[in-house]
Amino acid sequence: MSQLKLFRPSDDAPRGDLDESVPRIYSISAFRFAAGQSTAARARAIHANRTCPACGRTTVVPLEFRDATRNRNLMPIPGTATLAGFSCHSCGAEWSLESAASDA
Repeated sequence: MSQLKLFRPSDDAPRGDLDESVPRIYSISAFRFAAGQSTAARARAIHANRTCPACGRTTVVPLEFRDATRNRNLMPIPGTATLAGFSCHSCGAEWSLESAASDA
């Protein structure tokens, strides 16, 4: 497995000027969970909005941003994109995640 180098000093740099602390390596998955939503919260939101508030049908599809994690073939991994809202295929109604119904 290869190592990611965050900083590599030039060969002629004096050793006394360099900070000898261990570099921080940030995980992409940790950033996505901290900045975005967890898998359980995503599942709750999809479950709570499984029917259209306008027509009552179950033809609701989640709307997602195009920020999905990509696999090694550069194809988006399903369920990893940020959930933006919902859309109904029957009546065409759309609503955002902020105004979405919650199952409490």
